[in-house]
This record gives sequence, C-alpha cells and structure tokens, in this order.
Amino acid sequence: MLPDDIVQNYTLQEGRNCPALSLYVTLDEATLEIKETLTRLELVPIASNLRHDQLDTTFTEAFFEAAQSAPRPDVQWGVELTFLHRLARHLKAQREIVRGKPENFNRPDYNFKLDNPTGGEPLGHETVSISTRQRGAPLDLIVAEAMILANSTWGQWLAEYGVPGIYRSQASMAPGVKVRMGTKALPHAGMGVKSYAWCTSPLRRYTDLVNQWQLIACVKNGRTAALVAPFKPKDVDLFSVISCFDAAYSAYNGFQSGIERYWTLKYLEQNGITELTATSFKDNLVRADDFPLVLGAMGAMGLPRGARVRVKLGEIDEITLDVFGTVIERLDTEAEAASSAAQTDDSDDGEEELSAGPISIAVDVSEPAPESATASAVAG
Repeated sequence: MLPDDIVQNYTLQEGRNCPALSLYVTLDEATLEIKETLTRLELVPIASNLRHDQLDTTFTEAFFEAAQSAPRPDVQWGVELTFLHRLARHLKAQREIVRGKPENFNRPDYNFKLDNPTGGEPLGHETVSISTRQRGAPLDLIVAEAMILANSTWGQWLAEYGVPGIYRSQASMAPGVKVRMGTKALPHAGMGVKSYAWCTSPLRRYTDLVNQWQLIACVKNGRTAALVAPFKPKDVDLFSVISCFDAAYSAYNGFQSGIERYWTLKYLEQNGITELTATSFKDNLVRADDFPLVLGAMGAMGLPRGARVRVKLGEIDEITLDVFGTVIERLDTEAEAASSAAQTDDSDDGEEELSAGPISIAVDVSEPAPESATASAVAG
C-alpha cells in the first residue's frame, strides 16, 4: 500500500473529482457482446461510494432475480446494479467456457474482531470473535468481473502496442501448474482469459502502479508508446520489479497467514474447542469446515480428497502456531466425498499448505554479552 497521504490524494472518494485511468466498454445491450473499448486518463466525479457491508443484505441473488423481470427504480442504484449483475454473470459464463469448468468459491472469507477496550495494539490476550462472509456474493461478482475485464483488456492492449507489462499467467489447469508472473501476455487458464495484467489497484499493489504508468504512455502516445514508456521491452528493471514484488508479496501473505492462524488458535483455546469437523484435501492435511485453519491430522493419510471427518485437536503451541489432530470419525461416504471433491474451491492449496504450521523460528545463539558484563570482564 502506498503512503496514506498519497492514497488520500488519489482514492475514489465520494463527492469529489478524482484522477483515474478509465476503461469505457461499449456493449450490445441485448447480447452483451463487447463492441469497443476505450481508455482515457481523466478526472472522474465520484457520485457515491457503495460498500459491501452496507448493501450485501439488500442486493442479494433473490433481489437480482426478481429485478430482471421487474426493475426496482425505487431502490437507489437498483437499476444500474441489476444491469451490472447481468453483465457480470455473462462475463463469468464466457470465461468458464474457456477454462472448461465452472469456478467454485464455496469457502467463506473470515473476519476477525478483537475485543480491545484500550484501542491500542493487540497484546495477545484479547477476546477473539470470528465471523464469515460468503465469497461469490452478487456484489463480489460484479466487482470481480469488472476487474477481470479491465485487467485482461488492458493486458491485451499493452501487448498490441508492443509495450511490456507485468502479467500473471497459467499454462494449464493441470495439477501442480502454478500461476507465474512475467512480462509476456500469455494465457491465464485458471481465469479463462487470453492475458491478465494486474492494473486496477495502483494504490495497494506496486505492479498495478507500474502497469498504469505503461498504460498512461499508451493513452498519450498511441502506437509510439513503446518508445517513451517508462519500461522498454526486455528492460532489466522491469524484471527486477517482478522479482522484488514476488518476494514481498509472498512475505506479506505469510505474515497475514501467521496472524490469522494465531488468532484462530486463540479462538479455539478461549472457547474450549477440542474437536472440529474438517475436509481432507491433500496428504495428511485437513481444512476445518468452520474456521480458517489447515492442520495435519493422524489418520487422514490415504483419505480421498473431499472426505469429511471429525478431528480431535492436540495441544496448541502458540510459539510455532502449531496444532496437530487425530481423525476420530469419518462423516461421509465415498460417493459423497467424490461429489465434494468435484466441487472443490479453486483457491490454491499450495499457499494453504504453507500456512498449515508450524512456523520456522531462527534464534541467534551468539548474542554479544551485555555491556555491563563486558565492562566487568575488562576491569577484572
């Protein structure tokens, strides 16, 4: 994230004109076929900031289903969001044709809240509450598909003008094929797009800021943009940006996983939870059904992916953030497990495996002696 004073100057704050790189998309209203796209560098008047926490209960699947046949002009932004929801569902369906199977996001997002009356930094003994928010909610879908459309469109545009950018690509959806970062506009099989360049979050990701610098050169210079863009083809500085960002991004993800794991373990401890239901997904690893927790469990090895089990928890180690469990009961049949595996969430299990604990701790055992001890030794 950029420094706060910069964020405040550029964030899309309600009631003011904000500088933005805008993508305009011309559609056939009946078929939703994209006819034309146009990118502009401009000031955008922000009429309203719409927030998930305030609107999720209004703009539900039921609302949009009803609004397709009976529009709701009485609900503020109801007509506009109904059209955007229809468009988002169309875009998602088109991507799923390319990727060859539906996207599944059946695990919720977890929100943590600490009871900290002082309002200061957490000390570790605060009472923890964990709430859930289902991913793939209608407003999530609108935002996600708009971002994917912008990022894939702009990625193709950079490639068309011969301007390098920072891309995320995936050669196929075969097991073990990971998402890579690079400077070429290669297909992203997992998303079902020809290319995908992070561009839409320049205030919180440096890669997006770099790509926007390249896009701004395209807006200003057209086909000659490659001659004046900040980064030229095969620019070693661009590869350096990718390398540094990849390392920082992994470090931040690891830090975030560690924090969430710590407070999850504290929640289990505070509520006296010694058993939980979980789903097997790899080797001896299981994922808790009701908490953001991945752990190893004795007896899980050999279980099919998607098998549901009851796990008895062992002792929690708050230093290494480690906890181990033992499978004490199988809760489903082989057929049910196969059905569950077929609907597996598309999240990357590789990242979750890294957060399964324990964490690594490095201790420097060659600390220098305290100054007072050194002084005494010299005086002696």
